[in-house]
Amino acid sequence: MVDELKQFAYDLLWTWQPRIEALFRALDPELWKSTRENPVLLLSQLGEDGVKRACERDEVRQAFEGARAVYHDYYDRHPRFMDAQAPMAIAYFSLEFGLSECLPIYSGGLGVLAGDHLKATSDLGLPLVAVGLLYKQGFGRQDIDAGGRQFEVYSENRGADLPVRKVEGVEVEAPMGTRNVRIAVWRVQVGRVSLFLLDTDLEANPQDLRNITDRLYVPEPDRRLRQEIVLGIGGVRALRALGIDSGVFHLNEGHSFLCAIERIRELRASRQMTLEEARLVARAGIVFTTHTPIAAGSDYFDSGLVWDLLGPYLSQVGISFDRFMDLGRQRPGDPRERLCTTYAALRLADQSVGVSRLHGAVSRRLWKDAWRGLPETQVPIGSVTNGVHMPTWVAPEIAELLGRFVGPDWWDLDPTDGRWHAVHEIPAADLWAVHGELKRRLFVLSDERAETPRELDLNALTIGFGRRFAPYKRANLLLRDRARLTKLLRNAKRPVQILFAGKAHPADQPGKDIVAGIVALAREEPRVVFMKDYDITLARHLVQGADVWLNNPRRFLEASGTSGMKAGANGGLNVSVLDGWWDEAYRPELGWAIPSGATLDRQEVDDVAEAEGLFRLLEREVVPLFYDRDEAGIPRRWVEMMKASMRNVVTQFAARRMVIDYFNTAYAPGARRVEQLRLLPDWGG
Repeated sequence: MVDELKQFAYDLLWTWQPRIEALFRALDPELWKSTRENPVLLLSQLGEDGVKRACERDEVRQAFEGARAVYHDYYDRHPRFMDAQAPMAIAYFSLEFGLSECLPIYSGGLGVLAGDHLKATSDLGLPLVAVGLLYKQGFGRQDIDAGGRQFEVYSENRGADLPVRKVEGVEVEAPMGTRNVRIAVWRVQVGRVSLFLLDTDLEANPQDLRNITDRLYVPEPDRRLRQEIVLGIGGVRALRALGIDSGVFHLNEGHSFLCAIERIRELRASRQMTLEEARLVARAGIVFTTHTPIAAGSDYFDSGLVWDLLGPYLSQVGISFDRFMDLGRQRPGDPRERLCTTYAALRLADQSVGVSRLHGAVSRRLWKDAWRGLPETQVPIGSVTNGVHMPTWVAPEIAELLGRFVGPDWWDLDPTDGRWHAVHEIPAADLWAVHGELKRRLFVLSDERAETPRELDLNALTIGFGRRFAPYKRANLLLRDRARLTKLLRNAKRPVQILFAGKAHPADQPGKDIVAGIVALAREEPRVVFMKDYDITLARHLVQGADVWLNNPRRFLEASGTSGMKAGANGGLNVSVLDGWWDEAYRPELGWAIPSGATLDRQEVDDVAEAEGLFRLLEREVVPLFYDRDEAGIPRRWVEMMKASMRNVVTQFAARRMVIDYFNTAYAPGARRVEQLRLLPDWGG
């Protein structure tokens, strides 16, 4: 039993299989909580004798049998796309992965999206491996000081305490100017998918190279470029050292653009190719996803820094320094321009996509200069709308209802499957009761995480707002009219309460100012709560328990916005600006659209107008509908909207659909092109 427990602990399948997670909780509920739900640390702290004693309890034995059954059922299942796999492994590169709060190698939405991508790929059985970095200190946990200001707390991660295993006997090198950095490789098992994490904290490295993988999203450009060298160049070399023959590379944001350059170097070293031939062959297998809707969101590097860290390496590749810099310049040939990672990735990839239809259009306008002279309508940037991994984010109680009325494989059904009609047969009383329990659970966590604890009302309309506190996301939009906000919050008959969560980047002072403003509001208003240390656990409770999910970014600046998908899948109703995913998802029966003029060049005008539109929606539509109850105290029309939201979001905005879209439009075509090139004489790649 002890060996099987370790097997379960090191396979992150437990993060989306509640019965496996329940086994670890049953071993020691308090220890499970204090270890931040880390099964490896839990087993370590219990010790073998403690585990054996716990396994003598009836409830643990029953939980173990349930976990074992789920584990074997998962791997005995033959995923429908396993037989349709590409002819070679797809390699997915990302600077962050959000898989579990106990593996702190993520910051926010980009990382959680990457984690959901891996989980959905495992469910589908597609041949994908992933590459990231193993951060010694991660992104930093959030705390609030006496003045209401955010500060970061960093703790050291030890590999022995994490659900990761070192790949013994495998180390690679990556160039750092005239030196090389040694890189160790760790493996994380995410169901059927292996995630390989790169680590420079080795005794063989001098201190300035050991600390490359210390923290995620370091602000210093030289440290950031070093991380991107390790990820892109070191990542490709690690895959080769592991014997993984990947020909298709998916770059999740521009941080890993150097993997395409390393691919060119590989091809030139193994075949007698010109630089242009190698570029075209490498390009055939490169897929690039851009997530940023603003040019400033990319990484930019000065030519001097690029020369210092990559000059000798570029000579090995056989590409001149000026040509390399031009890959990342809006205007090639302008020596004053820095290298932009997004321009470089766009020019190196065969397929480039945004993360929603609207974001695809924004990206074509924003990055059209990567194809000088081409009309904007012909710019080759498409879109694959993001999705969320439903088994991870849908509450077990909601999943049980869907399993009972739609089918046990509800998460794996196509949107056109007729069984989805049965969502509307779920009794309103049952769904409302389940939602009430999820709301109560959220309030319990709120008591633990609240910067200023409050007594929340289970019967009050509860608005959830959780995301990164970047200024364009406007967490403080409701604060523009304090009188109207106060009136909503303090209404005796139809009160509103708001739960905020989110953190600003450590170097984002305007974002930290917004955090301070929300904290100040929460200290004044009994029905406003700011919950500290936003992480996956808090996000999961918030999207599952909120009545309304609020998202009010400046239009065209929210590339996708997956938190609203998570809330909608749990029956939460979205109130959002028509941006990102909501621009294509919105229908009146699913939620509300905040009116937006979106001038962008007059942000103050936009903010005033959209705050007015938001208050008008809340006052005239959202609040009255929530409090429109029948004799049993159930808001019937509201519950019907919850059902419509669940059905539409689960089917249309799942990571399952997203991965299938990537497979059909990018992975399989790219693999076929690379395979055709391999049939050419003297293939050596």
